Amino acid sequence: MKLLKTLTLGGGNHLSGEFKNVKTVVDELINNVGNYFKFNGEIAKQLFLHDAFDLNKKIDISVQRTYFSEVIKYIPEGFTIKLYDDQHESTDFTKIDFKSLTHANIYDGDTMIMTVIVYDVKNDEWMFRLDNNIRLPEKHIYFHSIKWDVDYIKPEIVLMYELLDPIDYHQLPNYRNVIDALSYYQFVILRLVVGDERINQALISEKNAI
Repeated sequence: MKLLKTLTLGGGNHLSGEFKNVKTVVDELINNVGNYFKFNGEIAKQLFLHDAFDLNKKIDISVQRTYFSEVIKYIPEGFTIKLYDDQHESTDFTKIDFKSLTHANIYDGDTMIMTVIVYDVKNDEWMFRLDNNIRLPEKHIYFHSIKWDVDYIKPEIVLMYELLDPIDYHQLPNYRNVIDALSYYQFVILRLVVGDERINQALISEKNAI
């Protein structure tokens, strides 16, 4: 288990506004179940690109299904947890099929501050939820930031989720910077899974959004 600690943002950043309590949730998770989840989404991309750890925004994490219940119990009281399976969404844990659970959204009042993405592992291999034939050794799906002592999903896998998964991550795209920073091997994996057409569509959409 990771050592008890409190994260301090670099560069003199101060948390404020609608995401002021994100750090509270992240600290609680890292201090209690830091080995059971990996950062995903925008924060994973920023860790990859800049080794930056900005908690003044919505955060995504990934959790193996086996550890989901253990992780979610450390979401502090006062935050709302909404669960999603293939057919339903509910704050009632008894109304969701755990085997089909795809993700959970965490709300601070009316503001979504975190998405917890569920993934499955079989024979020590991570399985892409949208195609279980796509598998990688689980230990190869993430990097570790020495500076922040956190694990984060590799960028090519982050992009697989963002480009193919119907989950709305509620964040502005920044595909170009990430794709340009991928190694040849990482880009080949992304192309094999996502396809050139979807990558090009995403880059065009990002350009139009700027």
